[in-house]
Amino acid sequence: MKKHIATATLAALIGAQALTAQQSTPASGVDPLGRGQIINIVDWDGGALPKRYERSQQLPMRPDDVKKLSASQFSEGAIIKMLEERRCACDASVDALIDLKEAGVSEAVLQALSLHALSPNRSVQLTIHLDFEGLGGNKPLSTQARQRYLYLIVPDDQRERVFVGNLQQILAGRWQRDERVDNSDLLLPKQVRRVTFAADVPLKTYGPKKALVFTSTRPNIYGSADLTAREREAASEYAFTYPSSSLQSYCALQALYQQDQMLSDKWHLKRTNFQCEWD
Repeated sequence: MKKHIATATLAALIGAQALTAQQSTPASGVDPLGRGQIINIVDWDGGALPKRYERSQQLPMRPDDVKKLSASQFSEGAIIKMLEERRCACDASVDALIDLKEAGVSEAVLQALSLHALSPNRSVQLTIHLDFEGLGGNKPLSTQARQRYLYLIVPDDQRERVFVGNLQQILAGRWQRDERVDNSDLLLPKQVRRVTFAADVPLKTYGPKKALVFTSTRPNIYGSADLTAREREAASEYAFTYPSSSLQSYCALQALYQQDQMLSDKWHLKRTNFQCEWD
């Protein structure tokens, strides 16, 4: 009796294996491993592992740093090791690599620089802070404004990036970053309303630039060519250099408005400041 049971069990196992084999084999009878439809991981035996780099806490190197090290007879291996550890805030474009080669940098170092260069900048995190300073005392901050517009124009190759703020809309609204700052002195209590806007804005061409900040009564200014002579004369110009790559890409515009002594719905632009941080 036990012999019959064992035979039946063995037959069932053989049948199950045959059924599994039939199910896993395509009707065409072609081995999927042979056709590359399925990858057998044992074929990866002995494959090269990705290279890992120990990164330094030092600031990234610059193209001038690489030129100086090469000119000072540092070995290729030493410079490459530094690039691996510190990376490079470098322009790795063809023209930039040619410039480095003409300065005496070896091709092996250029290959390492191209591999370890930081990602190129394609945008700037732009923050705009608007401070509205009231008259002080018991006088409330006005939430009204005559039609007055604040403009920021940043050149980008053949185009200009134009940013505009409608003061009437801003003062009348409530915003996610909208706070009151105490700016009191010993004689006169004073409140400042601070409204902040921020966004990641495209900026694709590198090098020296000049940002233009001004106010206007006109909402239809689409570029610096639209400014009147009076608006251009009153505008503030801020020079900065946009690097091809950097640890961070951040610019901020600060504008201080003061309420008119006689007309509460009139605001005067007292001063502005524009600055950028890259490292």
